[in-house]
Amino acid sequence: MKIHFNSSSTIPVRTNKYFSDSYYLVEYLTMILIALGVVGITAGSHSIGLPLYKLNPMHWVIYFAILIRKPSVCSILVLAFALPLTSNMLTGHPIVIKSMIMGFELAIYGLIFISVIKYLNLAPIFAYLISQVSGRIAYYGLKYVLIKAELVDGSLVSTSIILQIVVFVVLGIVLFLLDKKQLTRKLRD
Repeated sequence: MKIHFNSSSTIPVRTNKYFSDSYYLVEYLTMILIALGVVGITAGSHSIGLPLYKLNPMHWVIYFAILIRKPSVCSILVLAFALPLTSNMLTGHPIVIKSMIMGFELAIYGLIFISVIKYLNLAPIFAYLISQVSGRIAYYGLKYVLIKAELVDGSLVSTSIILQIVVFVVLGIVLFLLDKKQLTRKLRD
């Protein structure tokens, strides 16, 4: 949305209101379609016995969407909650309350990743590390509280720590290599 001042007054005038509103609508729909695609592929993998969900595809999508699409903060929030909620609607997994925790975790990843790059001007690999630590603390903290309140069943850590570390390192390497391709330059602008 562009704002300019009318030459005869100091009242700001909005231009292209319909363009900017439709732009954000398309952006939000794009994020929802990305969520549907990722969840559809992951859900389909269950039918052939390949547990792709253990590779944290939702984490990958958040970071790739930021680097490739450069979406608005609101779009990242839509994507962060659309991924687990779409998975819940299509497969029944994760349960709604865990979907909300995951949405919160994914939102933290995205918001901190963008903020650290844009406002602290740190390299994306550092933004990735900070966002991952913050998101994991929030996720496991919320999950712990919900387990203690008996709102969520199961163990605190359901995916092997070794596998989580491997996926964390591989995603970090991929993001580092993408940064070398100058994809993060526009995030800093």
